[in-house]
Amino acid sequence: MTRERVIIIANGQFNDLDFYKNEIKENDYIICADGGTNQALAMGITPQLVIGDLDSIDEKVFKSLARKKTKIVTFPKEKDESDLELALLEACKRQPREIIIMGALGKRVDHLMANLMILTLPLKKGTPTKIIDEVHEIFLVDKQLELAGEIGDFLSLFPLSADVKGITTQGLKYPLEDETLYLGPTRGLSNEFIETRAKITIREGLLLAIKVKKDLGIFK
Repeated sequence: MTRERVIIIANGQFNDLDFYKNEIKENDYIICADGGTNQALAMGITPQLVIGDLDSIDEKVFKSLARKKTKIVTFPKEKDESDLELALLEACKRQPREIIIMGALGKRVDHLMANLMILTLPLKKGTPTKIIDEVHEIFLVDKQLELAGEIGDFLSLFPLSADVKGITTQGLKYPLEDETLYLGPTRGLSNEFIETRAKITIREGLLLAIKVKKDLGIFK
């Protein structure tokens, strides 16, 4: 039996709801982190689970969920985990084949940094996970990553450990061959796809990989 995908919808920035709706498949398990529920229902999608302190959910939305028998797990506002972290922990419990996080990017840099850091949770469990929006796909890499793109798309690699050793890349304009990237310098910024698939392998460390579409579209 094929394991399911889990889609997490957070309460970040959404510019094109149709983009996100088209990314969601019929058999995906949908978890909403608090106010992400408003976005899900705006797309006509009913989540299987809503989790968080629920301080960002409209009262009408809450009543609608009750009628649709969505499972709701409520936490106090004063807690150690963010709503998105709680959603991600629940997603990991399901042992899915992949986790896709939507709405994790936005205007607050502190929230952005927290959302990038919690990608370490599924990474430790070996569950492929990415954050997406209309322009970006964001991953953490501790061993290897293969990803699809279009020729001309950008791929930036940033060390999250003091150094990342043994980096080898394929399918990119500026290849690395068993090299090291160090925390601080910007050498890994804005590489480019020269093929429709790229591969990254590393021997030691933790790497943040950010793919950016060559056509920035609504972000121009």
